[in-house]
Formats: sequence, structure tokens, C-alpha cells
Amino acid sequence: MRTQNPLGAAQYRRASRLAAYIRGLGWAVAAAAVVVGLLSLVQLYFHPFDLVLEKADASLAAMDSALTKEQFAGVSIGSLALVAAVSAVPLLKRGVRRRQYVVSFWRGLLSSAIFLGSDKLYRYVQGLGMLYFSATIALFVAVTIVLVEIISRLGRLEDEADTRTELIASIVSGLVFGLVIQLGEYGLRVITR
Repeated sequence: MRTQNPLGAAQYRRASRLAAYIRGLGWAVAAAAVVVGLLSLVQLYFHPFDLVLEKADASLAAMDSALTKEQFAGVSIGSLALVAAVSAVPLLKRGVRRRQYVVSFWRGLLSSAIFLGSDKLYRYVQGLGMLYFSATIALFVAVTIVLVEIISRLGRLEDEADTRTELIASIVSGLVFGLVIQLGEYGLRVITR
């Protein structure tokens, strides 16, 4: 008598792909933790990186002071109505695949949440010093990649590449748009001076 998998073949493949990814990720994190731990102990007892760390912090702080600016945002009833209308109109059109629209909408919200979290983390860590800020950016990139991989592997195997591509494209486009806005505001400030 053949033993059947209680999860079913598709769910078993999803679970095994996710488990394999998490296992590999665990080994990579453990190896990185050992390396960082050893370097930290060497720095703690012998201080060979003091000069390099001071120079890196000073140069990063100088570069950041040239790019830092005030940011503010307001939400009005008009903007909420505009977002609601723009969100609803595609559902009323004939040429729109409603299921794909809803899936893309939720993926976009997820990638926006990742971007918002990174922005809040950026503002908090920026006050701690530029060295911590740089390390946090590297950590954010790693966490974002891990989250995208986990979410991609939770879906069907056929949709994995599409999910991964769409999430990464949404996150990167949000980051690029934020950079374009910052550069535009910086340019306006320079012109009006």
C-alpha cells in the first residue's frame, strides 16, 4: 500500500523548498555570526581597526550631511479620496484581471510596508552614528532579501519567480522614487538659494 503525504504533493514541495532555504540561511547566518564574533573579539582586545572605524565614520558623516534634508508629509481627505478612486477604477474596467490586480495590490502593500519599516529604521539609526547606519543598511538589505525569498517560497512553485520578481521590483521602484524625490527637492533648494 502506497503511503500518501498528508499535505499533498504541491504543499509538500512548497514546505520542502522553504525548509531547504531556511536551513541554508541558518548555516549562512551562523557562519557570518562566527566571523563577526571573532572580529569583534579581536577589536575588543587588540583594537586593530580603531583608525579605520574612525575614518569611515567621519567620511560617512560628511557625505550624509551633504545629502540630509528635512522631510515632511501630510495626508488629507482629498488624497484619501484620490487613492480610493484610483484603486477602485481598475476593478470596474473590462480589460483588468481582478484576481491578478488583487494579488499585485497586496504584494505592493507588502513591499511598501518593507520600505516604510526601512525608512523608520534609517531615521532611528542615523542618530547613532554613520558606522551603525551603514551596518543597518546592510542588515536591511539582507533582511529584505530573506523576506522576499520566504514569501516567494510560500506560494506555488509555478508562481515563485513571478512573486519574487514583483516584490523586488516594487521595493526597488519605491526606493528609486524616494531617491528621485530627494534629489528633486535638493535641486530646488540649490536653485532657490
